[in-house]
Amino acid sequence: MKGRGKTYPGHWVADGVLLGVSAFWGTSFAIVKEALPLTTPANFLFIRFAMACLFLLPLAWARRETFSRELLWKGGVIGIFLFTAFLTQTWGLAFTSASRSGFLTGLSVILVPLLSILILRQMPGRLPLIGALLAFTGLYLLSAADQVQALPFNIGDVLTLVCAVLWAGHILALGRFSPGGDTFGLAFLQLLTAGVGSLIWAGSMGELDFRLPPSVYGSALYLAVACTILAYLGQTWAQARTSPTRTAVILSLEPVFAAFFAWYWIGEKMGPWGWAGAGCILAGILMVEAGKRA
Repeated sequence: MKGRGKTYPGHWVADGVLLGVSAFWGTSFAIVKEALPLTTPANFLFIRFAMACLFLLPLAWARRETFSRELLWKGGVIGIFLFTAFLTQTWGLAFTSASRSGFLTGLSVILVPLLSILILRQMPGRLPLIGALLAFTGLYLLSAADQVQALPFNIGDVLTLVCAVLWAGHILALGRFSPGGDTFGLAFLQLLTAGVGSLIWAGSMGELDFRLPPSVYGSALYLAVACTILAYLGQTWAQARTSPTRTAVILSLEPVFAAFFAWYWIGEKMGPWGWAGAGCILAGILMVEAGKRA
């Protein structure tokens, strides 16, 4: 990567991995939507993270001697960001609309470059900043333009704004700790932290329940393998090779993939404003790519 920021080797492969992460996450919305009427968000989140950690546990045990004190606290910090982002997003959805939640969560694409300047002292450069603004505009068009119910600003919106800050913090923490670090260790420890947090959350609410239909476990299994293990291993690996701003812009493709899979699987139509939003996000990514060649 050239320019005023940090230099990262192999960012093209990292971009492809992040694109795959966005696609995996984009498939999750319809799956979660079908599962939640059968269980609570806290219980489902715990089952998802518990499955992911159990799958990774044998490899983690074999590599336990590599888990230094430094790796433990770094993985814990990243995991706290991950869990609290999920917590505030899910909690906020109880009070606000799904489209507004998607838009407010998407604010992280703008928060990441701003926080990179303030906290990491990294100047993303003009074209990546323009790309982030285009992606932000696309997120607004994609998730808010077709909203039919106008809700007043409420506590759910506040919680979702906190979620956006926490997602930005998660991306920045990975950008700070993953270069030169243990990809597997950081991924496992952040998932373990999120799993423990979900257990505490579900347990304190009295919502732990394992007497669930097989379809719920099937959904949780897919989310655990594709959208958790592969996705967070991929994100952790990729962020050692690309910048936080670039990561945020590419991950903003998640709602584009979500809209595509919703159309392909259940026949939902995105509409002209949605397609315009998808175009803005793609233009933002192209702008970021142009910034790397400048």
